[in-house]
Amino acid sequence: MPFDVPTVEEMSALLPQYVFERLAAFGGMGAVYKARQASLDRPVAVKILPPAFGAEPEFAERFKSEARAMARLNHTNIVAVYDFGITAEGHLYLVMEWVEGHTIHELIQKGIIPVRKVANLATQLCDALHFAHSHKILHRDIKPGNIMVNQEDQVKVADFGLARPITGEAEENPYGTPDYAAPEIMNKGAVDQRVDIFAAGIVLYEMLTGRVPRQQRRSVTEFAPVSARWDEVIAKATDANPALRYQDVRDFRTNIMMAMSQVASAPVPTAKLVEDSEQTPRSFSSVQWAIFAACIAVAAGVGFLMMPSSDVKQPEDTKVVQAPVVVEKKVQAEAPKKVKPAEIEVVTVKPDEKEVKQAPPVKKTAKPEKTVEIAVASVPVVKAPEPPPMVKEPPKVDLSTLEERDAELTQLLASFSAEWETNAELNTTPARKELAAKYIPALQRGLTGLPVDQRDHVLSEISQVANNTPLSEPAESWPGVLKQLRKTYDEQIGAINSKSEAAAVATRAAQSAAVVALAQKRTAAGDMEGAKRAELVSAALMKVKGPPSVDAIKEVGGKL
Repeated sequence: MPFDVPTVEEMSALLPQYVFERLAAFGGMGAVYKARQASLDRPVAVKILPPAFGAEPEFAERFKSEARAMARLNHTNIVAVYDFGITAEGHLYLVMEWVEGHTIHELIQKGIIPVRKVANLATQLCDALHFAHSHKILHRDIKPGNIMVNQEDQVKVADFGLARPITGEAEENPYGTPDYAAPEIMNKGAVDQRVDIFAAGIVLYEMLTGRVPRQQRRSVTEFAPVSARWDEVIAKATDANPALRYQDVRDFRTNIMMAMSQVASAPVPTAKLVEDSEQTPRSFSSVQWAIFAACIAVAAGVGFLMMPSSDVKQPEDTKVVQAPVVVEKKVQAEAPKKVKPAEIEVVTVKPDEKEVKQAPPVKKTAKPEKTVEIAVASVPVVKAPEPPPMVKEPPKVDLSTLEERDAELTQLLASFSAEWETNAELNTTPARKELAAKYIPALQRGLTGLPVDQRDHVLSEISQVANNTPLSEPAESWPGVLKQLRKTYDEQIGAINSKSEAAAVATRAAQSAAVVALAQKRTAAGDMEGAKRAELVSAALMKVKGPPSVDAIKEVGGKL
């Protein structure tokens, strides 16, 4: 072990408020245990650092500061921090949410991850980083081993042990894992959010290919059947020059979504028909159907003539030779007049002869005296019933039974809704709550010394903000300082809404494109009903306000 890692029993003695179950992982920077918080009866992960770190006052103080910052990162895709401190033996420790699942590193070791799942995991990683960056915190050690994926395929970014505030300052000592560290880290240059974007780009490449890129980086298409569009996205995210990278992780996320939708909407290649009747079955044209029917009719007629009758006796030793019917094989559907009719063959039977001889084909039928002629004439083309026409328009469908009839679309909508809820720009509830947490105390401080009628207005304002209900217009009797507070609040709410609307337009377009691609795929497979249902969902997505839940889609889809 890289340092003297305490046993489960020793940890139980050091932190008796937790019931330690097992050592989950360890390395040079610490160890992680699975434990249970006795007071709340919930599973937790307890990470400890070697005592040498706790012995340095500057490091210990910085650890506490960063632990407090991490505790504020309350996001779906970030492992929650519950507690921190230092043990009696000098181990700095963090108590975090326990995630039951696997790291992305473990998923990669099992085999290449499907591209749709890669895109899903990568966008969730971007959401987590955006939330951290918006709170001025860098992770600085993004790698597959630090990204958990629970049993619902939900990303949980862990191990903010190297996290620090975004200051743009240079680092004196390189840190992190070299394979994922941006060049400016290794060159001791100034760092900001772009170092996390660089590392996320490397993680994306590794998920697609199953390997860490080397210089020169090889195309993802060499290792996986994916579009070269992914190379463009990764190249921009991992550019050696920070100025040429995505400057905001949200831009990186948008391009991942676009790459996924473009790949999904690409036309499905179809096999070229092989002009070989022995290998490839062909469908008959209407003319060919007619010729086929004519042949059947001829065969039936000749067979009838050949059948012996009980009323007519065949002369003994008399042989009947059937004249073959020749049918022209090359038929042009556009000009049936040019079809060369089968030549008429005449069989002449003389009463005095015992053997029937075959007459040569002639253009015109002649009737010699004292001869019996049996002529097999060319059969007129009889139009056989054509196969039922292809249904050009898919059957009418509705979305009222979407969940029962289309599990694939239902699951896709659930992922869209989850994406909406976890996107800080689309889901404005956290931002509104954060703004309300500042606005309400400011209003409360302004209550001091106000007349009763003015106090009632302000108390009503506080109640409306707290309950997220529409606010009334400020009364004329409001003091100027409170009016200014309200103006500032309205401006900030407007900015939140404006940003949310812009993000909603882009997200709706990307989600709608993904459903259109599914409709195209279904059309190519001949599932016209499923394709029509996907088209309705795509149209409904563009009209839904807010998260695209199944219920919201059904409601809007019923009006289309």
